[in-house]
Amino acid sequence: MGKLLISSTYLMLILSCVESCFLLRSLYVIVPEIIPPGYQVTKVETVGCDAKSVQLTVKDPSFTIKSNGAVVALTSVSVGEGGRIFSVSAWDKTERERKMEVHLVRSTMPKRHVRQLHILGPYPSDRRYWYFIEGEGVDTYPTGVFSMDTDTGDLFLLKAVDREEFPAYNILMIVFDRHTNAELDEKIPLRVIVDDVNDNAPEFVGPLHFTVPEHCSAGTVVGVVSATDRDQIGTDHVKIKYTLVSGSDMFTIHPETGVITTTTNTLDRELKDNHVVTVKIQDMNGAPNGLFATSTATIALSDINDNPPTFMKSSYNVTVQEDESEKLLLRIPVQDKDLIKASNWMSKFVITKGNENGNFRIVTDPQTNEGCLYISKPLDYEKTNDVQLQITAQNVASLNGSSATWQSIPVNVNVEKVDAVRAGLGQKIGLGILTRDPPTRRALTSPHTPTTFSQLFSQSPGREQQTARSVSFGLLGIMTILCPVVLLLLLFLVLVFFCLKKREKLQLHDSGDIGGIPLKSNTEAPEDSMAWE
Repeated sequence: MGKLLISSTYLMLILSCVESCFLLRSLYVIVPEIIPPGYQVTKVETVGCDAKSVQLTVKDPSFTIKSNGAVVALTSVSVGEGGRIFSVSAWDKTERERKMEVHLVRSTMPKRHVRQLHILGPYPSDRRYWYFIEGEGVDTYPTGVFSMDTDTGDLFLLKAVDREEFPAYNILMIVFDRHTNAELDEKIPLRVIVDDVNDNAPEFVGPLHFTVPEHCSAGTVVGVVSATDRDQIGTDHVKIKYTLVSGSDMFTIHPETGVITTTTNTLDRELKDNHVVTVKIQDMNGAPNGLFATSTATIALSDINDNPPTFMKSSYNVTVQEDESEKLLLRIPVQDKDLIKASNWMSKFVITKGNENGNFRIVTDPQTNEGCLYISKPLDYEKTNDVQLQITAQNVASLNGSSATWQSIPVNVNVEKVDAVRAGLGQKIGLGILTRDPPTRRALTSPHTPTTFSQLFSQSPGREQQTARSVSFGLLGIMTILCPVVLLLLLFLVLVFFCLKKREKLQLHDSGDIGGIPLKSNTEAPEDSMAWE
């Protein structure tokens, strides 16, 4: 025979009159999944009713109720997971109907979850009293958790409880005198504390992404892994142990605090910029029966300037004419393994030797990171025809974490002399154009050896003026210029020659007209002597 488990969802007001009759509003009973015929489900107790005139009826045809209030199954009854409900009615000589709902609760809970509290208090257990309860877990949220035997005062747990949702229940026990139907003066407070079991695995809290500088020393703190556990604080259920499942060759984690530190100083961003490690957290201080969780943590390496820029060639040679200025002579590329576009990667070039007179300058192209070497002031061939420069490549940021130093290369600048005669001829020819743009150069080239001439033009701020600029002509250019001059000279000589011949003829003709005496020819004899007359 099953035990009677009673839970009051609502306690009716107790009438002070002895003749008053009432029934509980609800009754929770734990029953087996299959109730066999003849099984006594529960016993209904009436308070203050006339035992001789009271009548009890049950609304479910599968059950019957006896005169003593015992509810018995007539047939085999199946109780589903949601339970089964039926009602019981009571009448006495007042002919007023009282109803009570009986909730059959299917017994699926293991016996180890059933807790019983026998209430004796200062009261004798001689069936002189009825015991009822109200409060949390009974008629207020969460309802249907507890029930009390009205005869013995035993408190029963009807369903499993979760400490993480409801750690404690505050219940009031109400005691009635069976003979006077009077409620005792004070309600007895009961506090049911839910004991903790290790039913919650630890959980990670916060992001698992950390950053540490490359080449940092061993023992450098990378970050802290945080975890929490919903079980009861102060017990081994929440004592978490941290371990590294992978990545222990370069990192380690404190088993109690979760602090990750480095174990080496060889972390190199240029070889591997991100490291992924697997972290395990386990409660019960890492005991084999403890619950655990795993996750991956990403450790990024931040860049330091441990790689100086390196040159692509060991030296450079460049040629410049002695009168040239503001001209790009050379682009010097470099390589840098540090983070691109950062100050550790951006180059800064310095002319460390050979520029004592300030004839050169070098700047960095921000897009290509190349060094651009310019001639700032014209060089004088008579003073020097060869300049030895030394170019040093640095970074905007200082070197850090490396024994390397800044690198330098030699740059040989050959100075070409400008021919003064050709330069003067160039001025007489006066080739050139006027422009408002910055000075430019044009070269007329040929496969022959270049010859220097002068070309116009320069623009000063605020006004236009022409200045001589050198330009080179080949042999074909010289012939093109000299041929017309030679032809004109030959034409002039021919004209002079014809003019002289013409003048001689004119002189002979004029002398015959004025009676001059012609000379005799030795080869011709006159036939007629009269011809002389």
